[in-house]
Amino acid sequence: MRFAKEMAFYSAYHQEKRNVWVHVLGVPTITFTLFIVLSRFSLFTIEGFPITASLVFVVGVLAYYFSLDLLFASIATVIFGALFVCAEWITVQLPASTAWTIFGVGQVIGWGSQFYGHFIFEKSRPALFDNLFQALVSAPLFVVADVVFEMGYRLDLKKAVEDELKQKGLYKDFSQAKPVSNH
Repeated sequence: MRFAKEMAFYSAYHQEKRNVWVHVLGVPTITFTLFIVLSRFSLFTIEGFPITASLVFVVGVLAYYFSLDLLFASIATVIFGALFVCAEWITVQLPASTAWTIFGVGQVIGWGSQFYGHFIFEKSRPALFDNLFQALVSAPLFVVADVVFEMGYRLDLKKAVEDELKQKGLYKDFSQAKPVSNH
């Protein structure tokens, strides 16, 4: 199953629950602020409607998501749609300096929190060092999948991802709590 194989690469770096939840906040922040910057670049106009780099990026990424999983892509479409509309509004309504400030602050918070999650909770380096495509394009879809899995849905797919990790020797069991010594 293609989705499980692709998510296994991402999940190899995101198995500790606190790190996963850091990504649930950090990845959309990075995505949103990336949309803000890409919205600043109008490529052409159709019937008075500006086609921005952000729109082209969103459509391309969502097409890729739909090739992987219909449910997760549908959820991502709603989320991306909201983030895209907000980014376009900021670009049109606010001064460029404000948009760039939002971008800068969001990128620092988004990436900073994820590095923290990786180095402190996961005890490993982020996936972006090994695959930038996964970090920028695939991560939002896999964050959606992580939330859906956490809600108790699509557990067969979650198991398929875990099986891929186990087959590759990359599965980490963070469920084992270490006993606290009183000495």
